[in-house]
Order: sequence, then C-alpha cells, then structure tokens
Amino acid sequence: MRNAITTTAVLVMAFVAAACSTGSGGGSVSGLGPACGKGDASLPGAYTLEGVPETGSQLRLNKDGSFEFYLAYGANDQYGKGCWTQYQNNIALIPAGKRTIAPDHTPDTRGFTGILLVKQGSDLVWNIPGSHVSGRYVKG
Repeated sequence: MRNAITTTAVLVMAFVAAACSTGSGGGSVSGLGPACGKGDASLPGAYTLEGVPETGSQLRLNKDGSFEFYLAYGANDQYGKGCWTQYQNNIALIPAGKRTIAPDHTPDTRGFTGILLVKQGSDLVWNIPGSHVSGRYVKG
C-alpha cells in the first residue's frame, strides 16, 4: 500500500512539474492551477463513475478548463471544483485555489483534495490509491 501511494506521489510531482513548464492557460480559470484546460479537445463533457462499489460520482469537464466533481460514498459526500489539465494520458483535477493535487485522495477522504485520472479511450480511469480498485468515469 505504501509503495502505491509513493508511486502516485512521484507521478503527481512529475505531472505538475511538466504542466508548469508548459505555461498557464488563459480564460476564466487561469489562476487556479498550471496549464488549466490544456488537453484533448474531446475531453470536455459529463462523466459517471462505474466500478467502485457503494460509490456514486459524477464529473463535468468544461471547455474553459474548469470542472465540477461530486462523489457519495456512504455518509461521506465530496464536492469539488477547480481546473483540469492534461499531460500525456494523465488528467489532473486541481482543486480551486491550489496548484497541485494530493497523491492519496480516495472515496474515504474528507473534502476534495484533487484526483489524478488516466485517459483510456474515451474513459477516464481512477486508480484509487492504497487499494486494488479502479473506477472508470464513462462519458455520456
């Protein structure tokens, strides 16, 4: 479990460093994080999480680089907004007012600390840190 969190932390640091080096995006969310909205033009849209037991979640990526996120897991509800950015197949959901994401965000986390997703086809996969569970955000 510790190795999975360490690996995720290293990916997050590399991702943010690479995104910062590409410059910042324009538009209404340019101050929220590095290179907001920089990514595949097919990514914006509404997504629903599948494959995570007892969890409901929706995500909306907007063309201007902003996003909204909602997750319900038992008695724990999470809501987040901020900016999204892409580097290679990795998509980071960066919370408003932050420049990076937490490497260990899970459905159990209180509040929204950011998520790293991996693009696979038209889906966005969330490899939940510290577990063997992967959720798939399906567009539609």
